[in-house]
Amino acid sequence: MNSNIKAIVEGLLFVYGDDGISLLDLQNVLEDVRPVTIQEAILELEKKYSSDPDCAFSIQKFGKNKYRLQTKPELHEYFAKLELEVNNSRLSNSSIEVLSIIVYKGPISKHDIELIRQAECSYQIYRLRQKKLIKAVGKTSTGANLYTITDNFFKLFNITGGFEALPQIDFASYKNQDEENDFEEEIKVTEEMISEEDVFEEDDSEGMF
Repeated sequence: MNSNIKAIVEGLLFVYGDDGISLLDLQNVLEDVRPVTIQEAILELEKKYSSDPDCAFSIQKFGKNKYRLQTKPELHEYFAKLELEVNNSRLSNSSIEVLSIIVYKGPISKHDIELIRQAECSYQIYRLRQKKLIKAVGKTSTGANLYTITDNFFKLFNITGGFEALPQIDFASYKNQDEENDFEEEIKVTEEMISEEDVFEEDDSEGMF
């Protein structure tokens, strides 16, 4: 097999990161290469990674013929320590509100979160996904993402026992309390990011932390 094909596939897996890349997208890039040849390249890359004890990577297949480059499962405990340190940076009150709604009401769409909060929450969802505390696990009938929390949520907040260990919240008496500092910070960051087409795009892959 032409090693250049493997290099291109490996590079695309790296560039697409956690979102992964579909076999169809790989075919669109490698126009003159048969799908079976692309799949062979992926298998050869995975063999190369798994046979090299000094290599930290592996390839995960998920969804419908989507692939992503990830670290080997046996190394996750080391990377989790750094991930928790990064995620310990402060969440705004409004982000915590959105996270709480997803914890207790998920899987839930952005629209339904906004109905509960009576406030827009694109920025908060972006931040929570950035910190890998939530992920998309399905779609509504209108095609919007349904969000739920990740295992990283339980790690970050040191919660053992899963959902059953969470305290109960009365959403019937829920009232949104916006803070000026949070609002000003979110507007500023949102305006900086608005030019990036995929920042608040609803059609996202099923995330994995």
